[in-house]
Amino acid sequence: MVVQYSVRCTAKNGKPEPNHFGDVMSQRETSCMLPDVFKNPVQRIMLMANGNLQRVLSAYYNLPVSVEVVYNAPETPWAIKDRKLPIRYIRNINLVCNHTVVCSAESTVELLTPKAADLVITQGVGIGQLFRYMNVLPTFRLLEAHLSDSDASFSRLYELRSDDVACVISERFPDGMLDPEYCSNYPPGSYLALHEPSP
Repeated sequence: MVVQYSVRCTAKNGKPEPNHFGDVMSQRETSCMLPDVFKNPVQRIMLMANGNLQRVLSAYYNLPVSVEVVYNAPETPWAIKDRKLPIRYIRNINLVCNHTVVCSAESTVELLTPKAADLVITQGVGIGQLFRYMNVLPTFRLLEAHLSDSDASFSRLYELRSDDVACVISERFPDGMLDPEYCSNYPPGSYLALHEPSP
């Protein structure tokens, strides 16, 4: 059974949780409950990681995790010249640990303000570094969580948003990646990649 789930975090007072990137601005107590079908606690942590998944994966495997940019280009190149907002980029990346893909992501990134557009187009700031470079805390919202029939693979759709930038990101986690030894089973050079289209 494939589970589709939308979640909105709530604070102790019952009001919607701002849920900023990094939880720096969060309340003292937060409830971000996933359905019982997501039984693995590590799986739940990864589904709720709000912009820090690379760090979480590195800690889990106790190995470096790097970002491999597969594709990163404006959806409409003419918008770059005209600076007609919003300017939308399409971005595909893999998170790679010991030559093994542990997560693949497809995202749309919208530059909403002249400031964001100038940073990317004129100053050459990478799309993946925008939030950090601008020193802003985007809000995180988990839109959907999916679980495969075998419970072996899972995916999520979420949003990161600030006044200047909006990202909608779809991430897929391959079968077996929850095994702590997943990245140790492949010697250097045996690079694994995910080529399946998104569901």
